[in-house]
Amino acid sequence: MKLFLTSIVALLATTGLLALDDQGNILALARKAFGPEKKLISIKSLYYEGRIVDPAGKANGLFKLYLRKPYHQRMEIEVDEVLTVTAINGLEGYRQMLHKPSGKSRIGILNPQQVEKIIVNTIENLFFLKGTEHRNGKIIFEGKTELQGKECYKLKFQYRNNLFFERFIDLETGKILATRDERGVLVYQRGEIFSDGIRFSKSVESYLKEKHINTIHFQHIEVNKVMKDELFNFPEQPR
Repeated sequence: MKLFLTSIVALLATTGLLALDDQGNILALARKAFGPEKKLISIKSLYYEGRIVDPAGKANGLFKLYLRKPYHQRMEIEVDEVLTVTAINGLEGYRQMLHKPSGKSRIGILNPQQVEKIIVNTIENLFFLKGTEHRNGKIIFEGKTELQGKECYKLKFQYRNNLFFERFIDLETGKILATRDERGVLVYQRGEIFSDGIRFSKSVESYLKEKHINTIHFQHIEVNKVMKDELFNFPEQPR
Protein backbone atom coordinates (compact mmCIF):
# COMPACT_ATOMS: atom_id res chain seq x y z
CA MET A 1 0.00 0.00 0.00
CA LYS A 2 1.27 3.44 -0.92
CA LEU A 3 0.42 6.71 0.56
CA PHE A 4 0.51 9.85 -1.71
CA LEU A 5 0.24 13.14 0.06
CA THR A 6 0.19 16.76 -1.09
CA SER A 7 2.40 18.86 -3.43
CA ILE A 8 1.48 21.18 -6.32
CA VAL A 9 2.71 24.09 -8.48
CA ALA A 10 1.77 25.15 -12.00
CA LEU A 11 4.30 25.83 -14.77
CA LEU A 12 2.59 25.59 -18.17
CA ALA A 13 -0.72 26.74 -19.63
CA THR A 14 -2.75 25.26 -22.48
CA THR A 15 -1.73 28.18 -24.70
CA GLY A 16 1.95 27.88 -23.84
CA LEU A 17 4.19 28.86 -20.95
CA LEU A 18 2.57 30.69 -18.08
CA ALA A 19 3.85 34.18 -17.43
CA LEU A 20 6.12 34.33 -14.41
CA ASP A 21 3.55 36.38 -12.53
CA ASP A 22 0.83 33.79 -13.20
CA GLN A 23 3.10 30.94 -12.16
CA GLY A 24 4.00 32.77 -8.97
CA ASN A 25 0.34 33.44 -8.18
CA ILE A 26 -0.62 29.78 -8.54
CA LEU A 27 2.32 28.64 -6.44
CA ALA A 28 1.55 31.22 -3.76
CA LEU A 29 -2.13 30.20 -3.65
CA ALA A 30 -1.30 26.50 -3.35
CA ARG A 31 1.35 26.97 -0.67
CA LYS A 32 -0.88 29.36 1.27
CA ALA A 33 -3.46 26.57 1.52
CA PHE A 34 -0.96 24.64 3.66
CA GLY A 35 0.13 27.49 5.91
CA PRO A 36 2.53 30.42 6.37
CA GLU A 37 5.60 30.44 4.14
CA LYS A 38 8.00 30.59 7.08
CA LYS A 39 6.42 27.48 8.57
CA LEU A 40 6.74 25.51 5.33
CA ILE A 41 10.39 26.47 4.87
CA SER A 42 11.22 25.48 8.45
CA ILE A 43 10.00 21.90 8.10
CA LYS A 44 12.75 19.29 8.42
CA SER A 45 10.65 16.21 9.16
CA LEU A 46 7.05 15.00 9.34
CA TYR A 47 5.49 12.13 11.28
CA TYR A 48 2.04 10.69 10.50
CA GLU A 49 0.07 8.21 12.59
CA GLY A 50 -3.33 6.83 11.73
CA ARG A 51 -5.73 3.93 11.29
CA ILE A 52 -6.36 1.95 8.12
CA VAL A 53 -10.02 1.33 7.30
CA ASP A 54 -11.25 -1.14 4.69
CA PRO A 55 -13.96 -0.30 2.09
CA ALA A 56 -16.64 -1.66 4.44
CA GLY A 57 -15.63 0.88 7.06
CA LYS A 58 -13.93 -1.62 9.37
CA ALA A 59 -10.68 -0.55 11.02
CA ASN A 60 -8.15 -3.25 10.19
CA GLY A 61 -4.69 -1.78 10.61
CA LEU A 62 -2.29 0.82 11.97
CA PHE A 63 -0.22 3.22 9.91
CA LYS A 64 2.93 5.22 10.69
CA LEU A 65 5.01 7.34 8.32
CA TYR A 66 8.35 9.01 9.05
CA LEU A 67 9.73 11.59 6.57
CA ARG A 68 13.03 13.44 6.96
CA LYS A 69 14.82 15.77 4.58
CA PRO A 70 16.17 15.29 2.11
CA TYR A 71 15.39 11.68 1.04
CA HIS A 72 14.59 9.60 4.12
CA GLN A 73 11.34 7.70 4.59
CA ARG A 74 10.05 4.89 6.79
CA MET A 75 6.52 3.51 6.50
CA GLU A 76 5.04 1.03 8.96
CA ILE A 77 1.80 -0.85 8.30
CA GLU A 78 0.45 -3.30 10.85
CA VAL A 79 -2.41 -5.59 9.79
CA ASP A 80 -3.44 -8.90 11.37
CA GLU A 81 -0.38 -9.10 13.64
CA VAL A 82 1.99 -8.62 10.70
CA LEU A 83 4.15 -5.48 10.69
CA THR A 84 5.47 -4.40 7.29
CA VAL A 85 8.27 -1.84 7.32
CA THR A 86 9.46 -0.12 4.15
CA ALA A 87 12.38 2.27 4.54
CA ILE A 88 15.02 4.14 2.56
CA ASN A 89 18.06 6.02 3.86
CA GLY A 90 18.45 8.23 0.81
CA LEU A 91 20.53 5.75 -1.17
CA GLU A 92 19.08 2.28 -0.66
CA GLY A 93 16.15 0.64 1.05
CA TYR A 94 14.43 -2.51 2.24
CA ARG A 95 11.05 -4.04 3.03
CA GLN A 96 10.66 -6.25 6.10
CA MET A 97 7.66 -8.31 7.16
CA LEU A 98 7.51 -9.31 10.83
CA HIS A 99 5.01 -11.72 12.38
CA LYS A 100 4.81 -10.17 15.82
CA PRO A 101 3.51 -13.17 17.85
CA SER A 102 6.27 -15.50 16.63
CA GLY A 103 9.00 -12.93 16.01
CA LYS A 104 9.67 -14.48 12.58
CA SER A 105 10.54 -12.06 9.79
CA ARG A 106 11.77 -11.83 6.25
CA ILE A 107 13.49 -8.94 4.56
CA GLY A 108 14.07 -7.92 0.96
CA ILE A 109 16.18 -5.24 -0.69
CA LEU A 110 14.34 -2.63 -2.76
CA ASN A 111 15.42 -2.26 -6.36
CA PRO A 112 16.57 1.15 -7.70
CA GLN A 113 13.15 1.91 -9.26
CA GLN A 114 11.41 1.28 -5.94
CA VAL A 115 13.91 3.46 -4.09
CA GLU A 116 13.47 6.28 -6.58
CA LYS A 117 9.68 6.08 -6.26
CA ILE A 118 9.89 6.50 -2.49
CA ILE A 119 12.42 9.33 -2.80
CA VAL A 120 10.09 11.21 -5.13
CA ASN A 121 7.16 10.64 -2.77
CA THR A 122 9.29 11.92 0.12
CA ILE A 123 10.35 15.19 -1.50
CA GLU A 124 6.82 15.85 -2.75
CA ASN A 125 5.63 15.77 0.85
CA LEU A 126 8.48 17.55 2.60
CA PHE A 127 9.09 20.41 0.17
CA PHE A 128 5.43 21.46 -0.20
CA LEU A 129 4.88 22.09 -3.91
CA LYS A 130 8.57 22.36 -4.77
CA GLY A 131 9.65 18.73 -4.92
CA THR A 132 10.53 18.83 -8.61
CA GLU A 133 13.28 21.33 -7.86
CA HIS A 134 15.14 18.66 -5.89
CA ARG A 135 14.95 15.71 -8.33
CA ASN A 136 15.17 17.18 -11.83
CA GLY A 137 11.44 16.92 -12.36
CA LYS A 138 9.09 19.11 -14.37
CA ILE A 139 5.51 20.30 -14.03
CA ILE A 140 3.03 20.17 -16.91
CA PHE A 141 -0.23 22.10 -16.76
CA GLU A 142 -2.96 19.90 -18.29
CA GLY A 143 -5.77 22.43 -18.18
CA LYS A 144 -8.85 22.77 -16.03
CA THR A 145 -11.25 19.98 -15.17
CA GLU A 146 -14.02 19.10 -12.74
CA LEU A 147 -13.65 16.63 -9.89
CA GLN A 148 -16.65 15.62 -7.81
CA GLY A 149 -18.44 18.84 -8.66
CA LYS A 150 -15.48 21.16 -8.06
CA GLU A 151 -13.61 23.04 -10.76
CA CYS A 152 -9.88 22.53 -10.47
CA TYR A 153 -6.49 22.73 -12.14
CA LYS A 154 -4.93 19.47 -13.32
CA LEU A 155 -1.15 19.34 -13.16
CA LYS A 156 1.29 16.55 -13.85
CA PHE A 157 4.50 16.26 -11.84
CA GLN A 158 6.83 14.30 -14.10
CA TYR A 159 10.01 12.59 -12.89
CA ARG A 160 12.53 10.23 -14.45
CA ASN A 161 11.78 6.51 -14.87
CA ASN A 162 8.22 7.41 -15.94
CA LEU A 163 7.22 8.33 -12.40
CA PHE A 164 4.55 10.99 -12.09
CA PHE A 165 1.75 12.40 -9.95
CA GLU A 166 -1.29 14.16 -11.39
CA ARG A 167 -2.69 16.71 -8.94
CA PHE A 168 -6.23 18.10 -8.91
CA ILE A 169 -6.15 21.59 -7.33
CA ASP A 170 -9.15 23.62 -6.20
CA LEU A 171 -9.27 26.80 -8.28
CA GLU A 172 -10.41 29.04 -5.44
CA THR A 173 -8.61 27.69 -2.36
CA GLY A 174 -5.51 26.05 -3.85
CA LYS A 175 -6.16 22.91 -1.78
CA ILE A 176 -5.20 19.51 -3.20
CA LEU A 177 -8.41 17.58 -3.90
CA ALA A 178 -6.87 14.37 -5.22
CA THR A 179 -3.72 12.80 -6.67
CA ARG A 180 -3.26 10.08 -9.31
CA ASP A 181 0.03 8.26 -9.95
CA GLU A 182 1.50 6.35 -12.89
CA ARG A 183 -0.18 3.11 -11.73
CA GLY A 184 -3.62 4.73 -11.93
CA VAL A 185 -4.12 4.85 -8.15
CA LEU A 186 -6.35 7.83 -7.35
CA VAL A 187 -6.18 9.24 -3.82
CA TYR A 188 -8.85 11.65 -2.57
CA GLN A 189 -7.82 13.95 0.28
CA ARG A 190 -10.57 14.72 2.78
CA GLY A 191 -10.98 17.10 5.68
CA GLU A 192 -8.18 18.85 7.51
CA ILE A 193 -6.01 18.46 10.57
CA PHE A 194 -3.57 21.09 11.86
CA SER A 195 -0.11 20.62 13.30
CA ASP A 196 2.15 23.53 14.23
CA GLY A 197 -0.01 25.89 12.17
CA ILE A 198 0.14 23.78 8.99
CA ARG A 199 -2.94 22.28 7.34
CA PHE A 200 -2.85 18.59 6.39
CA SER A 201 -5.50 16.21 5.08
CA LYS A 202 -7.49 14.47 7.81
CA SER A 203 -7.91 11.33 5.71
CA VAL A 204 -6.92 9.87 2.34
CA GLU A 205 -9.08 7.46 0.29
CA SER A 206 -7.35 5.28 -2.31
CA TYR A 207 -9.05 3.93 -5.46
CA LEU A 208 -7.87 1.83 -8.38
CA LYS A 209 -10.09 1.64 -11.48
CA GLU A 210 -12.90 3.17 -9.39
CA LYS A 211 -12.60 0.39 -6.81
CA HIS A 212 -12.12 1.60 -3.23
CA ILE A 213 -8.93 0.07 -1.81
CA ASN A 214 -8.74 1.60 1.65
CA THR A 215 -8.86 4.80 3.69
CA ILE A 216 -6.33 6.12 6.19
CA HIS A 217 -7.60 8.38 8.97
CA PHE A 218 -4.79 10.40 10.53
CA GLN A 219 -4.96 10.72 14.29
CA HIS A 220 -1.67 12.50 14.89
CA ILE A 221 0.75 14.51 12.77
CA GLU A 222 3.96 15.94 14.21
CA VAL A 223 6.16 18.56 12.58
CA ASN A 224 9.95 18.41 13.04
CA LYS A 225 9.95 15.28 15.15
CA VAL A 226 13.49 14.14 15.94
CA MET A 227 14.33 11.12 13.77
CA LYS A 228 17.61 9.26 14.15
CA ASP A 229 19.43 7.55 11.28
CA GLU A 230 18.63 4.14 12.78
CA LEU A 231 14.98 4.58 11.76
CA PHE A 232 15.91 4.48 8.07
CA ASN A 233 18.95 2.21 7.98
CA PHE A 234 18.85 -1.53 7.41
CA PRO A 235 17.95 -3.42 10.61
CA GLU A 236 20.66 -5.41 12.30
CA GLN A 237 20.39 -9.12 11.57
CA PRO A 238 20.87 -11.73 14.32
CA ARG A 239 24.20 -13.51 14.17
